Amino acid sequence: MRRRLFAAAALGGGLLAAAASYDYWPDGTPRSSSWPDAIPRNPLNRRPQAPWSSRKGPNSILLQVDWPDAFPLTAEHLSVIDKSDDAIFYSAPRYVMHIDAEASAALGRYYRTHVHKGSRVLDIASSWTSHFQEGSGKNKTDGHYAYVSAVGMNHAELSANPALHDFHVIDLNKSPAAQELTSLLAPYADASFDAVICSVSVDYLTQPLEVFREIERVLVPGGKAIMTWSNRMFPTKAIRAWREASEPERLLICGFYFHFAGGFDAPKGEDITAWEFGDMVQTIPRPAHLDPLYAVSAHKALQDKIEL
Repeated sequence: MRRRLFAAAALGGGLLAAAASYDYWPDGTPRSSSWPDAIPRNPLNRRPQAPWSSRKGPNSILLQVDWPDAFPLTAEHLSVIDKSDDAIFYSAPRYVMHIDAEASAALGRYYRTHVHKGSRVLDIASSWTSHFQEGSGKNKTDGHYAYVSAVGMNHAELSANPALHDFHVIDLNKSPAAQELTSLLAPYADASFDAVICSVSVDYLTQPLEVFREIERVLVPGGKAIMTWSNRMFPTKAIRAWREASEPERLLICGFYFHFAGGFDAPKGEDITAWEFGDMVQTIPRPAHLDPLYAVSAHKALQDKIEL
């Protein structure tokens, strides 16, 4: 037994020594043990702390944020595994729910509460459903929203969405010039929407600041942008930062988008998971088999900030 303990200790010491002699640069690139004096060593062979690292929960992670001086996500953070054209990936229509029925119902209730009746709504990265409750779109009974438009990747899916008055096929991950557009949301005029929503798709944006600046442009002053998602994704098309972050940390990543795009008030993050139990709507904690649901929202600033 003692020999085994000594052998294990020797092996552990050897592994620790090996780890101590091989480190990473701050960008995550493996390097030898010869570090410049200006860069702190990482003796346990761990990657440097990610810019979205946090121990806060989803309802507090966007409270009193100490924002960095510049947008902290690099091109590598925004990269995806499958670098093929998105038009190929989304060429075949997928008439499936990307969240379970309880999450979809909770999302419908959330939109009904947070997007006021009579609003003009833009649904970006949309598909065959906008997750609205009955009575919220074009072909519904009470026309809760005055006008609903959408942009998405698949013409057939968008055509099947009963909430839409109209739509445009636009790839939000491709440059406007490559699509013969002057901007990503070029079909829409400035200040033409009261609300912009994005359901279970913000994790796929590879140029988020450009998209969020366009969202700010098309919103009326005081208009609201709402990003919602669960923990499901197409992993090969989700950005690296999203794949590596914890569920609460993803709210901070989305908060970065609002903050550094400019023109928005402070973003608010929350866990909006809920499910129906009899006549009651229960909130977290949820049963383990149900999808979680998160939201980050922000209002367009009522007036432009004056730079001194």
